[in-house]
Amino acid sequence: MAVVTPTQKKSKKSKVTTTLALTALMLLQSIWTPTPTAQAAEPAESPVKLISEEPITSGAILKRYEYQFDRGNKPVKVNANVVEVDLKNPLVRLDTMAGTNGQFTKKQTVREMANETGAVAGINGDFYNTQAEGVPMGPQIMNNKVLATPPYLPGFFTFALTRDNKPVVDLFTFQGQVTASNGASYPLGGVNKTYYWYEDDGMHEGGKHAYIDGLYMYTNTWGQIERSNDGVTVPTEILVQNGIVKQIALSGVINQVAPVDGYILRAAGKADEFVRKNIKVGDKIQSDYKMFAQDFSKSYDVASFKMMIGGGSILVEDGKVASYSREASGVDGYSYRSRTAMGYSKDERYAYLITVENAGESKGMSLPELQQFMIKIGVWKGLNLDGGGSTQLITRPLGEFNNVLTSVTEYGGTYERRVVNGVGVYSNAPKGEVKEIALKGATTLFLNEKATYSLKAYDIYYNPVDLGSQNTAQTIWSTSQPIGTFNGNTFTALQPGQTTLTVKSGQASKQLDVEIIGKNQLASLKVQPSSQALLPNAIYKLPVVAMTKSGITRTVPPELIKWQIEGFKGQIEGDKLTVQSIDAGTKQGRLYAQYDGFTTMVAMTVVQQQTLLDFEAAASTPIAFTGFPAEVAGTAKRYSAPGMPSGAYGLSLAYDFTKGTGTKAAYAAFGTNGTGIAVPGQPTALSLKVKGDNSFNWVRAEIIDAAGQSKLIDLTQYMNWTDWKTLTADLKTYNVTYPITLKRVYVANPLNGQDERAAKGEVLFDDIAFQYANPITTPRNYVKLKINEKSLTVNQSTIVLDQAPVIYKDNTVVPVRFVVEAMGGQLTWNDQERKVTILKDDHYAEMWLDNPNLIMDGTVVTAEVAPLLMNERTMVPLRLLSEKMGWKVGWDAATYSVTLE
Repeated sequence: MAVVTPTQKKSKKSKVTTTLALTALMLLQSIWTPTPTAQAAEPAESPVKLISEEPITSGAILKRYEYQFDRGNKPVKVNANVVEVDLKNPLVRLDTMAGTNGQFTKKQTVREMANETGAVAGINGDFYNTQAEGVPMGPQIMNNKVLATPPYLPGFFTFALTRDNKPVVDLFTFQGQVTASNGASYPLGGVNKTYYWYEDDGMHEGGKHAYIDGLYMYTNTWGQIERSNDGVTVPTEILVQNGIVKQIALSGVINQVAPVDGYILRAAGKADEFVRKNIKVGDKIQSDYKMFAQDFSKSYDVASFKMMIGGGSILVEDGKVASYSREASGVDGYSYRSRTAMGYSKDERYAYLITVENAGESKGMSLPELQQFMIKIGVWKGLNLDGGGSTQLITRPLGEFNNVLTSVTEYGGTYERRVVNGVGVYSNAPKGEVKEIALKGATTLFLNEKATYSLKAYDIYYNPVDLGSQNTAQTIWSTSQPIGTFNGNTFTALQPGQTTLTVKSGQASKQLDVEIIGKNQLASLKVQPSSQALLPNAIYKLPVVAMTKSGITRTVPPELIKWQIEGFKGQIEGDKLTVQSIDAGTKQGRLYAQYDGFTTMVAMTVVQQQTLLDFEAAASTPIAFTGFPAEVAGTAKRYSAPGMPSGAYGLSLAYDFTKGTGTKAAYAAFGTNGTGIAVPGQPTALSLKVKGDNSFNWVRAEIIDAAGQSKLIDLTQYMNWTDWKTLTADLKTYNVTYPITLKRVYVANPLNGQDERAAKGEVLFDDIAFQYANPITTPRNYVKLKINEKSLTVNQSTIVLDQAPVIYKDNTVVPVRFVVEAMGGQLTWNDQERKVTILKDDHYAEMWLDNPNLIMDGTVVTAEVAPLLMNERTMVPLRLLSEKMGWKVGWDAATYSVTLE
């Protein structure tokens, strides 16, 4: 989530020189004054529930919270994660992380930065201009070294630690100058800063580009040769090494990264004039700078600070809601987003690293909501850091050596954005004695499944201990019940039931309860194909999901499933089905999946697919580009390129969202004057192939239905791939009135979260197709029977029964074969298992004599009366059978008659 204001303003010509006089600094103090006044209505008083806490290392704890409150008169739940760091514990420390190998312009994920620096936990840090090189907006101190200085922009707070580890949240500014050998000097605008525009702050002219007349320093921390040359100013660059000018590039650039023992100065405008008049190669020059509080009454020794991270607005002041020091709308402050924040406790003992999740059932927070949450968990003073798609928290689980992504990210759940910097938690603890071992692995297994269990240990400081291969012989594994076997740390499940696995290593031991699932432990077994529309040559994913009677849900390993295919030819490898052909006359194919004698079935309806546009025929369909708003630029054209998924041609849609405001879109409009293409029939689904550009923009289609209503069809809201994917949309969910017209396909960049998405890109489309269901018509029979009478009527025909329906234990039981066949279903009998199998349309049931547990459509159902034999006929309870088969039942109490239809 980048800062919008300074990166989107256009520069204005001005003669104002970048100076930093004492008088001007005093004006800066009036920019922001903390008050306990909220910027928006606070959410209602609501509990913050601590869900769990787990040590990360000595002095650092991961706490997971659930915050429930009312939003717009509707209850919402938000998940938040907090790393609490004890600043008085010498065995833990906080520090910042930067890019790659401590260099800006080389972004990494928070996890990559933490792994590189040895952090055991970390969050993302400062805001940054997403269109620039990849450097923080604010200052940064890492390991007592200044990596970047504050910008001359109002209201950007920072978090820092003093020499004695006291936390600071405050506004800082910068003063520096370069002095030539002749004694002439010029103000230094900053260290390792990217371009930005001044804002009206009583000191600088709003809208002016900061580099006009500016002199800036770049150290080895700036990891690329290009130093913010955005075309607004022409730089002159000076290479300084060990205080001596080594090279001057007038109106040019030094073609290297600054050396470790030097720096590069970038001058423009009046600063360039200063260089030309006062500095030459071989001169000795001096550069001095310092950071200090904007409030002169605060005398921080910033030069001794251990760390500093730039941020955005202050959120909490003295344990109360603070007024925003930056306009909240610039960071989607009133939208519900993922958030990152930092703060400290009233006694200055604890620092809090906070992330808020906006994914799934966790609904994100606005800044006013975040303020309330921070106060409720004990933050005395705190600020917000970069959020949205940048929000990431990583931690090292107990006993593990590697960090994992702990928070659910906003895009894709596990997607980790590369960011410019972060804050890391580091352990200073020595190696200690083993405190505990952690046993990790599956707790639910299927028959014949092999599970390998990992054995991790941690010491008294909660840091991992490597047991090492030399201890393998001293590691003893056992199981409380003989229903499986161990080979090393791999357990093979052989019989259904429950057991406890135990591992011992030295003086430590750990147990893990494991359930082995057989048929009798299952509550349901369901096939969940990626689509139930059956097409020749199509490929489907076929996960089979089991739920146990104890409430555990797991996907069954594909190798443990026995498959049967009916109505088509296909090949199943693992959990992937490839349809080879569909049998003649088939309208509904069926897949049967069996695990340990438990069978479930899924019906797949044969559909017809008709490609509307494949772009193969030149100029067969007019294509035109339009943008919204009008400033959006781009092209839409028939395109040929290597790697097209089918044929040689597709549709290229290139877009440029850098101009205009609000929600933006780039359209490929079809038909003469963009009126669209008529779609025949009544399709139930739309599909098209898309080669993405990893932009995180949306992909949509627009259709116009017979009522003239525009329907915007969502195909993806997160285009986070670069290869080809087939996207589909179920048209039934859009309540369309047929016939319909395909008007256009497009890439959209909505206003909310716009800074998270690429402003330029190109997307390829191919094979826009519609799918049509084949109607399945089965005869609807009308069946009538009477209690204690040995006959039933099917439509107008009478069938003689050898066993009448009867009332048995207050349940109407009927001869199942006669009833099922009368309703148009199929019934088979397995004499060995004493099992009845029923198949009717997309319903499948299994039942056993004298067993009240029936399997109906893959779910175990307990009947009040078990199937039983009467006169060698299987009798089943009618009510349960009719309910699960979808039959309509009528009862005439006067005649004791039952009707089915």
